[in-house]
Amino acid sequence: MPSKVDWQLVRLGQHAYIKGRIGWRGLKSSEYTSSGPYLIAGNHIEDGQIAWDLCDHVSEFRYRESLEIALKEGDVILTKDGTIGRLAFIESLPGLATINSTMMLVRPSGPIFPKFLFHYLNGRNFQKLVADKISGSSIPHIFQRDMVNLVIPLPSEPEQRRIAAILDAADEAIRASERVLAKLRQVKAGLLHDLLTCGVDAQGRLRDPVAHPELFKASPLGQIPREWEVYFLGDIAIVGNGLTLGRKISGNGAIELPYLRVANVQDGYLNLSEIKTVYVWGDEVERYQLKPGDMLMTEGGDFDKLGRGVVWEGQIELCLHQNHIFRVRVNQEVLLPKFLEAVARSSYGRHYFVSSSKQTTNLATINSTQLKAFPVFCPKLPEQKRIVAAIDAYDARIRAEEATLAKLRQVKRGLMEDLLTGRVRV
Repeated sequence: MPSKVDWQLVRLGQHAYIKGRIGWRGLKSSEYTSSGPYLIAGNHIEDGQIAWDLCDHVSEFRYRESLEIALKEGDVILTKDGTIGRLAFIESLPGLATINSTMMLVRPSGPIFPKFLFHYLNGRNFQKLVADKISGSSIPHIFQRDMVNLVIPLPSEPEQRRIAAILDAADEAIRASERVLAKLRQVKAGLLHDLLTCGVDAQGRLRDPVAHPELFKASPLGQIPREWEVYFLGDIAIVGNGLTLGRKISGNGAIELPYLRVANVQDGYLNLSEIKTVYVWGDEVERYQLKPGDMLMTEGGDFDKLGRGVVWEGQIELCLHQNHIFRVRVNQEVLLPKFLEAVARSSYGRHYFVSSSKQTTNLATINSTQLKAFPVFCPKLPEQKRIVAAIDAYDARIRAEEATLAKLRQVKRGLMEDLLTGRVRV
């Protein structure tokens, strides 16, 4: 830790203007405007920056009602009510801007370099205060007095600037990796569409429906390559329901085994960090046991969970599945499990499951009858293998970038721990 000689301890309120919006009459829906001063809320903050295009606008009259919280470049703002501790730094302003009643303004001055303060508030010490507030209240708040009395260890201004520059560079590297990853995922969606509508010929090339319309035919699913067939999933696969939880099973013949929950089945991958167990009768094991090559598909929940799935590869030697997960065991002489996974995850597959589902507010479910009626287009097996190989190769690029991003975030955490405590000097 830094010595008292090197770094002084100061109360934030001694060197910062701190203000929340108090006693402000809230806006009616009719008072929002299509242009004018920006009104920032917590949901407009992304990774420490303001998503200006998402912000609301208010009239200049309403803006001037609270000029004491009119924003300036170099300000730090944070959420103070409900979802607290979300921070943003005002690097530049596209116009007049203010904050709503859930936000607080912190404007450092004197010995506090603004960007250093922003990084410090993102660090462990302040985030511990946020965590304590969250755990201590059903509706947590950061009060103005919390910020006024917050004690900050403060290096010299040149060292503050150097620390901020290093952490800024780490942030920019993270954002650059995020941009690459977003682009890869966007291209992957287009690639998946092309592969699953045009296919790949024996030379590894996408068929061109414009240059060679003779290579395509009409089908109930639209235009598809001439060699492809369309089957209902129930005709080429066995769809199995999982075991029902909550039964009381004990005594002779009861076996405790691991099982998969909906939380374990993500979109295109399995999260096996927490595996629970359940007691079943020994003669039930075969009915609910997963085998390598089984396609796991979720019954429903939120719209993004509907029909999501992944192929089981035998990661756990003897594992069952619960009743909110369908097990699809395909006839692999007709359909490859990984090809079915690609079709189910495509825009076509998602549209089918959403349109076929039973829907309530924000929730949707499908049953086994609807799943069996899922029309699947099937190329010949060699072409399915080529398509799966192309998808796997692109997924490998995405996983590599995800690993790079995770490493950059880990490096950033280490830098913050070292630099913001004085453990490593710059």
